[in-house]
Amino acid sequence: MSLPPWLRSHLAGEPSPQSFVAFTDAVARRLGLTPARSSDTRQRTYDTDRVWMLWRITRDGATLALERPYAELRERLVLVVEWHQSPDPGTVAAMVRAYESRGRRRPGRLARWFRRR
Repeated sequence: MSLPPWLRSHLAGEPSPQSFVAFTDAVARRLGLTPARSSDTRQRTYDTDRVWMLWRITRDGATLALERPYAELRERLVLVVEWHQSPDPGTVAAMVRAYESRGRRRPGRLARWFRRR
């Protein structure tokens, strides 16, 4: 079984910006978004119809800040991804989709979804 590129490059001691770019682009592909500019290697932004996404690289992985700019009350959700836990871009994309649809559902449903994961 081969390791995902963001984990393989981190374990090999390569610089983490390549891992970060590969991971964020993989999540964006699963959401049907176009990749961010290739020059953005420390911070990457993506926008869906309902959510602004801001990725920032950290020493051990990345953080993703999700914000609904058009909601009555602006709120932000921050997800922390750590490479040593071998994150799956599909799981992160599912979390983003759940956050997007949260405005149409009861508020407690998203919290229950995160606790099950």
